[in-house]
Amino acid sequence: MKLRGQLILSHVVLVLTGTLLIGTVNLFLALRSTADSEKLALARTAAVGANQLQQRLDALRRAAHESATLVTRLPEGSPVGATVALNELLQRYRCERVEVFTGLSRSASAYRWERGSDPLLHTHWLPAEPRVATRIASGQDATWVQSGGSGPASLKVCVPVPATHAGQKKWVVVTEPLDGLLLSTLAPGVASVALLAGDRLLSRWPAPATGAPEGSATAKTPLAAGGFERFFEPVRASRAITVLDSGQPLSLRLEDPAVASAVALTRSVRAWFLIALGGLLVAGVLGSGVAARLLAPLQALLDGTAAMARGHLMVRLPPQGRNELGALTVEFNRMADELRRTYMGVIATLAEVVEAKSHFTREHIERVERLAMATADALERRGWARFSSQRRFTLSVAAVLHDVGKISISGDILNKSGPLDDGERREILTHPERGALIVERMGKLGAAAEIIRCAHEHFDGSGYPRGLKGEEIPIEARIILAVDAYDAMTADRPYSQRRSPEEAIAELRAEAGRQFDPVVVEALIDAVQASPDRWAASSSDTGLYRLLNSDNFSTPSDFNALPRVGRG
Repeated sequence: MKLRGQLILSHVVLVLTGTLLIGTVNLFLALRSTADSEKLALARTAAVGANQLQQRLDALRRAAHESATLVTRLPEGSPVGATVALNELLQRYRCERVEVFTGLSRSASAYRWERGSDPLLHTHWLPAEPRVATRIASGQDATWVQSGGSGPASLKVCVPVPATHAGQKKWVVVTEPLDGLLLSTLAPGVASVALLAGDRLLSRWPAPATGAPEGSATAKTPLAAGGFERFFEPVRASRAITVLDSGQPLSLRLEDPAVASAVALTRSVRAWFLIALGGLLVAGVLGSGVAARLLAPLQALLDGTAAMARGHLMVRLPPQGRNELGALTVEFNRMADELRRTYMGVIATLAEVVEAKSHFTREHIERVERLAMATADALERRGWARFSSQRRFTLSVAAVLHDVGKISISGDILNKSGPLDDGERREILTHPERGALIVERMGKLGAAAEIIRCAHEHFDGSGYPRGLKGEEIPIEARIILAVDAYDAMTADRPYSQRRSPEEAIAELRAEAGRQFDPVVVEALIDAVQASPDRWAASSSDTGLYRLLNSDNFSTPSDFNALPRVGRG
């Protein structure tokens, strides 16, 4: 993985870790708060339901006492009258069943059709609980729960009837079925409502699953759970109502799915997802920006090193500040300066050797280099070619050293005023190849060496040493060929007289398409006509040639401000 990708990934991992941590803490706090709220709400509902059932128990006791008073006023031997009176009492207190016991037998009973008609609601007389039976026998009020078999449990309230003239003991028992209709009114909206006597389950609403024992306190009603509710334990709340005379506490137990916790979890997960998504986008942008800022100097250093390895000796990196990258950049520029000084020193030495071969060479080299660069500018202005800073440096080096091969040729031949014989001509024709070999051996100047080798190739293929033509010839070599010819025609030579610029231009156009590239010829003419006196001067103030004769050629102001990495 590239360093840029690693930086972006590190930001993404950091943001995800932070988001996950914050989301986890937020989720924990939200679930804890929601769970507490759910438990509190269900506890309040249980308190309200327990209070309602207590009120119902009080109403049953009042109904039982009034029934006992009513029984004392009933005429003996009138069961129909007793039944009618008892039914009126049932309607008044909305009781479901009332029974009158004389001794150990039931003497009268009445019930409401809707809920009290179940035969299993008949009171088992005397009750099986010893404490309840003892209270009844001693003439005290008694409250107990009757359950058993497959029938519904019921709440029983027994009140003794005041002694009658016959001296018989009588009791009135009022019954309230502990069925779903009663439980559903105690806590509406709650998933499960149960009544317990101690640890014994008396009744539950909704009804337990098939096969679950009615009296089992561990039998659980399956609660409908959807979504995230299945991940939470149901919320439970219990509330004591009263203590039965059997000694068992009667209590109400509620159970509800953790709906609010599931909703809180859903919202927290959705919020975490949105925050994580936004964090990823921010991390990507931030990571990309940081990576670009951190890696730009490294990339510039890498590009500069690669350019230096390719022979772009004029490369120089901009300062990067006072940090490790800045120090590395300074060291790179120092190394590049040393390498540049070495190569420029070699180039200067070669140029001086060429100058020593003939008195006209120095001015010729200077003019060719300057005019070649101007021609390249003209080609760019016309849109016919584009020269990067590296190509400009290569063109400048090739222009300075295009005649370096002549150092291996006799000065007598170079300065001969008359025509050359065949052997001397063959000797002259070898100087492009010799010059290219000399420059190649310097290293990192392979492109300049190839231009020097091709600097005498003609556009129509009639040149030397390889007979290249057209686009096969590098455009830098075509520029040097035309500029070299123009300077030769406009300067005094031992073997020819100087021509005027107009005559030289006419000759260039006459040879365009044969010896010279027509496009290069027109660009050269533009450069010459723009400042004709400038190219006739013997002193130079621009280009590589000035660097060769400068005491400090490594400053950023030299040679087009020493082209930096990133510039075209």
